[in-house]
Amino acid sequence: MNYNNRDEVPEEYKWDLSTRYKDINDWEKDLEKVKKDINKISKYKKKLLESSDSLYNALELKFKLIVDIQKLYCYAHCMSDEDIENNKYFLMLSEVESLFQDFAFQSAYITPEILKGKKSTITNYLKEEKLKKYEFYLNNLLRQKKHQLNEREEQIISKLTSTNSNYETMSNILTNSVIDYGHLLVDGTKTQLLNSNYRTIITNKNRETRKEAFNMLTSNLKKYENIYSINLISSMKQAKNIADIYEFKSVLDMDLFESNIPKKVYENLYETIEKRLDVYHKYYNMIKRSLGLEELEYYDKDSELVNTEMTFSIEDTKILLLNSLSILGDEYTDILEKAFNERWIDFGVYKGKTSSIYATCNYGDHPLVLTNFLGKFTDISTLAHELGHAVHFHLSMENPYHDWYTDLFTAEVASLTNEILFSNYVINNSKDKDLKLTAIYNTLNTIQNNLFDAALEGEFEHKVYNMLEEGKELNTEIFNKLIYDIRKKYYGNSINLNENISTMWTRRMHYFRPYYLFKYATGVSSAIYISKKILSGDDKFKEKYLNFLKKGGSNYPHELLLEMGVDLTKPEVINEAIDYMEELIIKFNKISEE
Repeated sequence: MNYNNRDEVPEEYKWDLSTRYKDINDWEKDLEKVKKDINKISKYKKKLLESSDSLYNALELKFKLIVDIQKLYCYAHCMSDEDIENNKYFLMLSEVESLFQDFAFQSAYITPEILKGKKSTITNYLKEEKLKKYEFYLNNLLRQKKHQLNEREEQIISKLTSTNSNYETMSNILTNSVIDYGHLLVDGTKTQLLNSNYRTIITNKNRETRKEAFNMLTSNLKKYENIYSINLISSMKQAKNIADIYEFKSVLDMDLFESNIPKKVYENLYETIEKRLDVYHKYYNMIKRSLGLEELEYYDKDSELVNTEMTFSIEDTKILLLNSLSILGDEYTDILEKAFNERWIDFGVYKGKTSSIYATCNYGDHPLVLTNFLGKFTDISTLAHELGHAVHFHLSMENPYHDWYTDLFTAEVASLTNEILFSNYVINNSKDKDLKLTAIYNTLNTIQNNLFDAALEGEFEHKVYNMLEEGKELNTEIFNKLIYDIRKKYYGNSINLNENISTMWTRRMHYFRPYYLFKYATGVSSAIYISKKILSGDDKFKEKYLNFLKKGGSNYPHELLLEMGVDLTKPEVINEAIDYMEELIIKFNKISEE
């Protein structure tokens, strides 16, 4: 819903941050208190394993401080996103980030001291009731012993990596603020092309508009591609150097080890996708047929296929989401009711609000969802996605903090399951042909974006890391040729490619977080498997799924999925997702021809 400024947004459509702090003064008082409290962590230095009490008290203090810092950060981050041009909020964020670095430096001794001790000491301490809550945390720590550094080395790493986010920030600023992409006519209106509105413009029904937007975007990105490549190479070399320091064979091994994910999961994903690229081609042939084109260009692949101007109010959205997700049971829908009634969600659209959409939370408070809601079908699907994260956050708070936060490998499962269930409800219950087609196309787009597209761009990342690990030097030309060749392999003859697509890697910020992309692919595959089991009426499985959400990070993510029967080391789960995509392509073609 569009407004001129935040003051115009009705209170019931704004998120409620007052459960964290009443106002900025309240926040500032807590900031000063936490600054003093951080100094207390050093009193256990060199005494950590003297007794079970010492270990227990140190861990209790460590995690209390993390919870306190996250509360400060969550509030500052949300305030900043309400008004991205407010320097006060930017300074608040900077203060919290500095505070966390101070905490990380002062607490750097904890892990090395634990790992320097005898395993038998930890084992004996874990027999005591008070330390049982830390059993998974401590055993996971012991697993990392062979890759651990000493205290001084950990402090150095902490200092050197404190500015890692700057690589992504630089690319973000360049993409979203510095580059002038120019103006074009969109539906008769002169419009400034921005990175943020490109996604909308590239879906426009007018092919010339799509083509012009694509050429304007890529030609302007190309002017800066050397800066992008230097920045990304620096970031990836940093990740490789960290992997070397911790004595991992590769960045992939380091990433998988952190979450204890079997390497076979990664290998199986790519082995399976490689055999099923024909379905990816069918998806783009469906788009080509729907648009009535002889050749599908890259700028056509995201085009709007269904002629519908249907919009939904926030009140209608609430009813639709509650109905579509009621299959998960009363406990789940009660939480969704709270999200709407207790103002967990920020809906308004106005100049100065961030374009980001996300769910966030700090331990001990209700989750928060930020969206820019205009009432389109995709807005509802996106809200379903973010509410999946929110409910996951909420349910997993049954665990203590150190077992609360979910690993990325499982986090996307909860959100994507919501999206699949929502769209499936609309497909099966709507009598409106265009709405059915919209829901099918939305689901197909979700699958191709999170499965095939994520794998495609993840393959680019993996090959770059392999080159770095082989000691090869990289540059813009290598990046451009590499991504072009990978796209050619994935698209086959379904999309006509030209050299302009070679520079599109510059917009992908996920590369600054190693091996983030492949977890989207495993996440959507798991979500489809879970959704189909739930929709089949398997109540025992539904109970397993809710328990999975409640377990948060209390076990390794792959193990949590295995408990539900989701085995990503084998091709069945990936294949079932691709089969479902193929079913939806057939259904879309059939309904559209009726």
